[in-house]
Amino acid sequence: MDTVTMAPEGGKEFCSQAAVGEMRDAGVAEQVTWQLPEETPIALQINSEPYTVMMATPADLRDFAFGFLIGEGIVKNPKEIRGVLVMPSEEGTTVDVAVPETALETSRLARRSIEGRTGCGLCGIEDISSAVRPLPKLKRTWSPTPEAIERAVANLNRHQPMNRFNRSVHGAAWVSKLGEIQLVREDVGRHNALDKLIGALMRDDLDVRDGFVLMTSRCSFELVQKTVTAGIGGLVTVSAPTALALELARKSNLFLAALAKGKPVIFNP
Repeated sequence: MDTVTMAPEGGKEFCSQAAVGEMRDAGVAEQVTWQLPEETPIALQINSEPYTVMMATPADLRDFAFGFLIGEGIVKNPKEIRGVLVMPSEEGTTVDVAVPETALETSRLARRSIEGRTGCGLCGIEDISSAVRPLPKLKRTWSPTPEAIERAVANLNRHQPMNRFNRSVHGAAWVSKLGEIQLVREDVGRHNALDKLIGALMRDDLDVRDGFVLMTSRCSFELVQKTVTAGIGGLVTVSAPTALALELARKSNLFLAALAKGKPVIFNP
């Protein structure tokens, strides 16, 4: 039996262990060693008060904290976030965010009763109004061109060191008007990856009106909510949006597109 190790360069620090499996092709068996991504509990605290526990990849957690609070509408101005303390433990990681009480949107502070899992950005929400919230209408002056989208899609893989290593994580990329990838954040959860990207944009004080988001995931409505709440005007995903995601995008004037055979299909120009 031959042995194949699927381990490209980069991203290894985010893998906890290797899994050995068997791949068969035309009756020939190969042993495959595949690196597995980390997925651990991240306990998010606001001013040392527990808020929620999310299952996520323990990388770029300061970005995650900023992006989660902004994308969920808990804090409107990222400059109000005074500090983020990351405290690893044997059970996971605690992330404590310091924010003045006057800067918190108290209507968004209902605590989540259970943990947020990697496949869902809404776990633990206690009422319907907290799930689908009113969104502002974006004032857009431009839309991504098909050429810019295709350029970004063609280059995305080389900007994902973690995924090249384990092939198991989502990526959220910040793309310029010309289709140049400027930032990428990765996570096992699509909404976590977007939170991290939003946080990175805010921490670097980048103008969110000068680009769009490209994601390696399906387009669910919570991605639309986070994108619009952060003030970003464009979202492109690898698969078509849900009906609710498209409805919210149209109401909020968000540019929305998905990919079909590598080509962009524009749902809301």
